[in-house]
Amino acid sequence: MSPLDRWYVDLSLVAFATGLAVLTVAFGVTGVLRTAVVVPLVTVLPGYAFVSFLYPAAGNSAVRTFDENQRGLRNPLPTKEGIDALERFVFAVVTTLFIVPLVAVVANFTPWGITLYPLLFGTTGLTLLLTVGGLIRRYRLPAERRYTPQISEFLSNVTYSDASNAFGTADSRRRLFNVALGVSLLLLVSSVGYAAVNPPQQDGFTEFYVNTDNVTGDTQSMYPAQFVAGETRTLSVNVTNQEHEQMQYEAVVHVQRTNGTGADAQVVESNRVAAQSVTVDHAETRTVNFEVSPSMRGSDQRMVVYLYRGQAPDDPTMESAYQSLRLPITVA
Repeated sequence: MSPLDRWYVDLSLVAFATGLAVLTVAFGVTGVLRTAVVVPLVTVLPGYAFVSFLYPAAGNSAVRTFDENQRGLRNPLPTKEGIDALERFVFAVVTTLFIVPLVAVVANFTPWGITLYPLLFGTTGLTLLLTVGGLIRRYRLPAERRYTPQISEFLSNVTYSDASNAFGTADSRRRLFNVALGVSLLLLVSSVGYAAVNPPQQDGFTEFYVNTDNVTGDTQSMYPAQFVAGETRTLSVNVTNQEHEQMQYEAVVHVQRTNGTGADAQVVESNRVAAQSVTVDHAETRTVNFEVSPSMRGSDQRMVVYLYRGQAPDDPTMESAYQSLRLPITVA
């Protein structure tokens, strides 16, 4: 008997592969290795554990005889208990296509929503639970009835052809069908698994806006708009990275005097008052605080905050900045 011909080996491999997928994601492994490890988790493993739980017995064929005089059957009727290796694989793929979306539906009603870790731990937790249940159900069966994975059985199922069909002629169509089924399932597993692990990403962008966490019913403006000459106030802006990678930003604040309002206003005077660099991970929001102290008086002024990816130039402009904010102010 081959070392693989043990009734617990296949489910032990399912548990090992599931745990390996969790560790791969937890340690931030990327690239081909991550895809190779995680794809089975979203295409085969949950369904295989589920099928093993439902069908702990081996797919042994048998022949049931009938009394021809009472039943009118000339030939015995073949029957089979359980399912064989090829059927288990087919059912595993099909069942996984229902289990993974079901986990996503349940995750949608959790406080975390449909995000990576609820999906990961939901899928792995259900897979391991079904794996343990399948091992227990197999163990409780007599040794001769337990399903035992055998590579030779799987290969014989794929390449099997009947010696003759119902009319007594050679028939190789079943072999062709089994091979085509195997190839189709491999293509399905590869395409669905790759799409699940590497979903298409939209173009990246960065959100840049004034921090308004302390807004109340008595708030007159969303940012410090009223200054006294020489007074220092804090301007807080938020940077949210949606670029699908860690980003380095530099934000620069200028106080400008203009001869008008809006985007067409001409700048008469401009002073650089603050600058700060910040590193933001993907999907993270960082608050940047600037200590601003305008020296010019008047109501024809504004604060302009320039945001650059990477290092800002010595002379920032609206045209060269990645994002910018125009904030009118009055200095008494």
